[in-house]
Parts: sequence; C-alpha cells; structure tokens
Amino acid sequence: MPTDDIMRNTILRMAGLTALVVSCTVSAAGSVWPPPGKPVQIAVLSPAGGGIDAPLARLLAQKLTTHLNTPFTFIGHAPPHTTSQPNKALQLVLTGVGMQTTRPGMYRAMPFDPREHYMPVSLAARFPTIIAVTKALPVNNLDEFTRYLRLNPGVVNVASSGNGSVSHVASMLFMTLTDTNMVPVTFSSASQATSNLVSGEIQSMFHVAPEIAEQVKRHKIKALAVMGNKRLSSLPHVPTTTELGHPELQQALWLGLMAPKETPAETIKSANTALNEVLADPDVMARIASMGAIVQGGTPQEFDRRLSTELAKWRALLTNGYGPPSFP
Repeated sequence: MPTDDIMRNTILRMAGLTALVVSCTVSAAGSVWPPPGKPVQIAVLSPAGGGIDAPLARLLAQKLTTHLNTPFTFIGHAPPHTTSQPNKALQLVLTGVGMQTTRPGMYRAMPFDPREHYMPVSLAARFPTIIAVTKALPVNNLDEFTRYLRLNPGVVNVASSGNGSVSHVASMLFMTLTDTNMVPVTFSSASQATSNLVSGEIQSMFHVAPEIAEQVKRHKIKALAVMGNKRLSSLPHVPTTTELGHPELQQALWLGLMAPKETPAETIKSANTALNEVLADPDVMARIASMGAIVQGGTPQEFDRRLSTELAKWRALLTNGYGPPSFP
C-alpha cells in the first residue's frame, strides 16, 4: 500500500478512536483514576506494523498494571469507529512526533489534527536518530560524510519511509543545517529502506536505533553519529553529534501518552503521576534503553511545550519548499 494511503487510513482510524475515547473518558469524570476494577486500554496512533511504539505500549501497560493493581491492556492500533463499541474502558493513546508535529507542520490542511482532540499526559521515551550509510560509501565519520556530500551534491541518495516520517524529516534537517543535497528515495516501510541500505541500493539513511541497530552491530552498515547529546547504551561506540561539535544536529522520535481533550484535569494529573513513577523503575529504564531509547517523563505542561516547539520547528523547515500544501 502506498505510504500516503497508509497515512490516510491511519488518520481516519484516529478520528474514529477519538469518538470512542471521548465517550469512555467523560463517563469517568469525577471518579478516582483508574476506577477500581475498570480496565484501562492503551491504543497506538500510528500505521499498523510499526516496530517502535507497540513494544513500548506493551511495556507501559504491563508495568502500569502491576504498579496500580488495575488491568492496563495494549489494544493495538487505533480501531475504526463503531457505534456498537461498548464503553467499558478508559483510553490512553501513545503517539509520536510524526502524528503531532511533523505532518501538521508539513501540511497546511489536514483532515484530522491530533492536537485538536488530544491533550498531553506525559512524554515516555525519546528515540534519537542514527545517521547511517552503506559500507561502500567512502566515509567513516560525520565530518567525512558532510565533506563528501558537499563535493558531490545530488549524488548520494537517502532513504525515507514517507513524507513526515522520522527518516524524512531528519534528513531534511541535516541537509538544511549542513548546506548539502541528497536525493530522497521513499519506501513503504523502514524495514524495506533498511534492507536496501544493507544491500547498497541506498547509500544513506537517518533513522531510529530499533530499526537499524542490529545491522550496525553486525557491521552490515556504518553508523556515523547519534543525532543528540547522549550516547545510546545499545550502540555505545557511536558518538553523538554534540560531542562531534555539531550540537545543532538534534533529532529524535519521541513517544508520549495523551488523552482526549474532555479528560478531567484530575485524571490527567493521576495518569501523569502513575506514568512517571513507572518510568522511574530501574527495570523499565533498562528495557527502554535496550530499545535504543532514553526515558523521558515530566509534566503535561512540559509535554505541551515540546509539542509547540517541535511544531514551530518543522513548520518552518517543511513548508520552506519541502512539503505539499495539503494532505493528499
């Protein structure tokens, strides 16, 4: 299925989930959260088949169940709306940078804007982007890569999994800040792009560690840098852009929990407290680190500020000749 069709179907599922989530949450207004004996469901607002958010959602559901002695269940990706759906569970949604900031920043008109329907609970984890290249490319570090691109403009191709994806926006940010030019090649999935990077069909890729770390460890591709200020425990030998003297090259996929706009303030506060307590668990921190991520947490206000900052950044970048005017 074409990438844009996948995103269109995802947005329609999100719209349907909103109606379900709102009805479930409003019914719990004024009660203790979570209500004794009432299950809490966590859904994921991303295209089915994503390999990053689902494992994190499952982990959070498992740990929240133990921590609060209330069943939390990961129900998968946002289901289509159905009026026959019984309102038996509260809902939380795990979503990331693409849904909340890069695509709204890229398209001036969208059929569904998540920020109009959901409010922040807390950030959960941050997945820094890895700058990776094929083994055949004659570069071994970030400076050599940048120099090579400047000497060979429009020669190196760069993979992405669609407009507004983390791989797409990270490569756009890199080219803008380094004054370089690569040829974008779009694939239907990150795994397909990674396979083509390993085979040498594609020469470079900017993506999060869970999708490419194993290929780096097996020396199938070269990881030049982590786009951040902290090395990853899953790839400890890969330097950060900050330590390499390029602190402006920062890009990560963050994931956080959100709830419908109608959710009572006390419910948001209770959910935030519970999530932050779970994220402070050493086992949770270790398991998130093993995913190639860094634990976040924080207040709903901090999450909201991150949303606003990221949206402004990507709107400035992606509407400057890179993105179409409306969602296709």
